[in-house]
Amino acid sequence: MAHAEFDVGGRLSESLLDLIRSRFGEVRTRPCGPGTTVIVPGTDPASVRALLTLLWDTGHDVVSMRSGAG
Repeated sequence: MAHAEFDVGGRLSESLLDLIRSRFGEVRTRPCGPGTTVIVPGTDPASVRALLTLLWDTGHDVVSMRSGAG
């Protein structure tokens, strides 16, 4: 199953994490320097785009993004 990891500048609020989880399921996070890595399982191109848009719309900078199987 594919997954995607997004390195985001800054921390994400609990309300934003709740929204992301309600839309994308079991999302994990971990600290990444001064920012946060968001790990989303079961992604496809449409869900990656939707999450990027959500992060940008809430004022977050996406520093990098990785995707892969497993």
